[in-house]
Amino acid sequence: MSANPVSAEEFRLQTITVEGAAVHPSQQNRTEVDKAFAGTRSASEVSGAVLQNLNPVNKGDALRYNATGLINQPEGGDRFGGGTKIRTFGDWGASESIDGLPAFKSAGEEGGGYGNTMIPSIAVEKIGVLKGGRAVGYGDGTDGGVVETTIKSGRNYKNHQAMSIDASTAREGLIQAEAADSGKAWDYYLAGSFLRALYNGKPSNLDGQSVLGGVAKFGFNPTDDTRIEVLGIFDNSQPTIIRNAREEQISVRSSVVSATVEHRFSEYSSLRAGLLATDTHSVWGARARDRAVNNRIAFAEHYLKAKVADGITYHGSVGAEYKHTDYLRDRAWNANFNDVALKSKNAITFNDNLTLTGGLRYTRFDNDITYNGVKQPDTLRDDSVVSYEVGAAYSILEQTRLRTSLASGYNRFFEKYGNFGTMALNTRGAGDDIVDSRTIEVGVNQGWKGGWFDAALYNIVQKGVPRQTNGAIESVKVDQSGLELEAQFDVTSQLSVSAGYMRVLKLETTRANGAKVNGNIYWDGQSTSVPENQFSLRVSFDATDRWNLWTALYHSTGYEAVDSNGAVTERDGFSRVDIGTSYSFTPSLAVRLRVENLFNERDFGQTVKGVPANDAGKLGRVFWVGADYTF
Repeated sequence: MSANPVSAEEFRLQTITVEGAAVHPSQQNRTEVDKAFAGTRSASEVSGAVLQNLNPVNKGDALRYNATGLINQPEGGDRFGGGTKIRTFGDWGASESIDGLPAFKSAGEEGGGYGNTMIPSIAVEKIGVLKGGRAVGYGDGTDGGVVETTIKSGRNYKNHQAMSIDASTAREGLIQAEAADSGKAWDYYLAGSFLRALYNGKPSNLDGQSVLGGVAKFGFNPTDDTRIEVLGIFDNSQPTIIRNAREEQISVRSSVVSATVEHRFSEYSSLRAGLLATDTHSVWGARARDRAVNNRIAFAEHYLKAKVADGITYHGSVGAEYKHTDYLRDRAWNANFNDVALKSKNAITFNDNLTLTGGLRYTRFDNDITYNGVKQPDTLRDDSVVSYEVGAAYSILEQTRLRTSLASGYNRFFEKYGNFGTMALNTRGAGDDIVDSRTIEVGVNQGWKGGWFDAALYNIVQKGVPRQTNGAIESVKVDQSGLELEAQFDVTSQLSVSAGYMRVLKLETTRANGAKVNGNIYWDGQSTSVPENQFSLRVSFDATDRWNLWTALYHSTGYEAVDSNGAVTERDGFSRVDIGTSYSFTPSLAVRLRVENLFNERDFGQTVKGVPANDAGKLGRVFWVGADYTF
């Protein structure tokens, strides 16, 4: 990234990952250890520029249509939604990590309007979908993977100020701004966004929404070997929905605050320690819903690299983490979860080729549950879990690299308190069982001049998934397999293409008595809609050095839900196509035009095959105009 980049976040695809400015010397060992340990795993990345062009308000919408691994289900397919289910069906979404900090869960939005608004899109450097069980590195909520967001850093800028303005035919207005600067001993990055939408019943379930958010990131370098970093994020989303012909106000407030210190003891040894606090609070007064998820996390990790012998290099770390989660639900539940963990990550590389990885994490759990003011008996089934990860990667040719891994994840699944009534308290059932997952994966990456192709085949088994049975919780096993393909290619110096494909090959649920119940997971009569084929395509073309054109396409061939009795419910597929263009009048000023949902899709896979689609009141095609200006 240049010292003074123009503000226009143009939709461009890059076959070579841009690392950005060199990290601070205190961060070098951590960066190398994390890179070596992740070298045997699968991940997809979407740049902030792509996110900002496709959906500058809801980052999850653009992410799920451009990164393989994310499962797009019919219930949240439109521009306002977007879940974080990575490869797995036996959970309600993956945890999130910001800047590589410990992962956490949030209360989330509900009822209607834009979700995934917590971080202004202008502040996002990239979002990664880290696939497969990730408990060793990230802890809770890692059954099928983790969503990791990287915030821009002031280290990459000099005296930078920029603004972005967008407006749509859906009566939405969005303004975003950022400012950044850096010196030898300091740097800062600031960003803010404000959305105002006046839908007035178009779509029929929304009257309007306002979203105000901001990011502040400060870095201090007392010495060449020490860096202190402070991050603050806040978001206030206020949708007004229409339900039963009445307007209802929903309020969602979120905040993230962290402080980290990194110190390099030598070229081969460093330490990172920090504190992380997250708060999310959702209030829907008309339905008496008042929900919050708050986390307090302390962590430390020591990083080490060493030359073991000629051609043999070791990268590793050992760390500890304490996490307190406060889960509040509708003034009835006050559930506190305390987790203490020790972990180690290790990678050995032979002759800059063969890499072997191994990691362990021991996590001890403690519950303190209060319901309607009364302390409840502890139904925690297991008070600890051992998580693991082993992998190998080897280049059989210069640009042909094979990889395989075996890894675990776990999920506290504290959402069972309240969502499943009081069943988690019933000692006749499984109570509070920790969901434990196992991922097996093989993959290959083939590179060539100006491009690459990647394929991954995986199987994930989740054990301890909660199911409602006769007033108590029954733990079931969910077994799923899939295939993911990705490719990116610079066809010419002006034309770039990237594509993705995902196919769920298997979904099988097994009850505690051994009965196979297909896609029936959480309760009788419920069955999971499994996407058949998910395709995505992106094309970026630089017509001139000032004029860029792009298109992004997503297509689902349909969904199939198989109930416990074998009954099959099929849903139609859908296509989502966006096109856009940007023109830079000067290095500081660019204008953007975009057509969202070109073919006016309104259903997004919700209609059962053979039944006429109900498109009444649903938002279809939307036109956008925007401008970016650097001061």
